[in-house]
Amino acid sequence: MQAQQTSNMPALSPWWLPVAVDCDQSWQYTLGPLTLYLQRLRAEWLLGYTVSQEFEDYHLLRSGSISRLPELENLQRFIFRQSPGQFCLKPTLLDRPVVVKTRKQLNIPPGEQAVFYISSPVVVEVALQQPDCKLADITSQRLSDTWFGPSTLHGELCYADRTRARHNRAELSARPHRAVTAVTIENNADTMLVLDKLSIPVPYLALYGLADGSLWTDPITLHHDGNHALTRFKISRQLPEGVTEQDRISAPRQAIEKQGLIRAFTGIFND
Repeated sequence: MQAQQTSNMPALSPWWLPVAVDCDQSWQYTLGPLTLYLQRLRAEWLLGYTVSQEFEDYHLLRSGSISRLPELENLQRFIFRQSPGQFCLKPTLLDRPVVVKTRKQLNIPPGEQAVFYISSPVVVEVALQQPDCKLADITSQRLSDTWFGPSTLHGELCYADRTRARHNRAELSARPHRAVTAVTIENNADTMLVLDKLSIPVPYLALYGLADGSLWTDPITLHHDGNHALTRFKISRQLPEGVTEQDRISAPRQAIEKQGLIRAFTGIFND
């Protein structure tokens, strides 16, 4: 992809393709709430970014050259004998599970199952090419920390997010900085499963990028057997419709343990 004058990209398009930048040229890349700023000089690259906390247009995807970089407190300099000629952004999943609080309580009767489409922010790996050099990992959306478990002694540190837990794939909105996980919940207990918070184990999942610009993870199945402490967890071998192994962008950060047990449902959640 050759450098060009400032332009708005389509709402749906892959943003993980290489971008060639001329010497002394500055570049701005916006992915939802995250805006990256890069500048290539003869013997160095500059990188800075902003993440909006009060952001409304989460669908925004824009890339183009700019006249100069803004004043940024986090601006970093990377020194080379001769600066590489292009940069590339690569999405990866977060390094901790994401605990999502549903906007409405979910109820799954005994013996029933349901599929929900839940998204989580990605981490953007900024790298240079020709030759290759990774510069930084930047989280596209700020999430707060939370503890997920039955007590302060038993549980794990996670990220906290909110979701509408879409039940219909057609209702999903296109947001370039978030990856969608298809979550099947099977209630094998003899009581109603009531959910308002759910942990998505994204470190165990691979990430896939489609030509329409959407990001997907491996689909998962969570088996509820009445034990709120641990849940049986399985990654589905059948990818969502339209997603293939050839679309894989990044591998899982962690391997699943043999038991396939995780903390997904709990009655205690500390914000």
